[in-house]
Amino acid sequence: MTWHKVAGVKTLEQAKSASAKVGDHIVYLAKRDGKLYAMDGVCSHAKCILDDIDEKTLKTKCRFHGAEFDITNGTMLVPPSIAPDMDKSKFGLKTFPVRENGMFVEVDVD
Repeated sequence: MTWHKVAGVKTLEQAKSASAKVGDHIVYLAKRDGKLYAMDGVCSHAKCILDDIDEKTLKTKCRFHGAEFDITNGTMLVPPSIAPDMDKSKFGLKTFPVRENGMFVEVDVD
């Protein structure tokens, strides 16, 4: 495993979610109820960067076409509005190991 520093713990707590570039990946980060989540931060439909989270349901929504993803496992929950018949099971996003290490959030994308 190779851990990469991607954010400050306090910064992520205040922002609620964030995107960070790690190598060739854009990683979407969130912290809810003391648990960290990290997944691919680019919508699998039109390659838009994810940047919003519903705090109650732990899902993120692509602002361009409305596709929704579960941040706990990367599953596509709602297909994009312009492709409502899209097979959601084929367009989930990869999740990554994530941890707090001192004052930093680290993720492993390898």
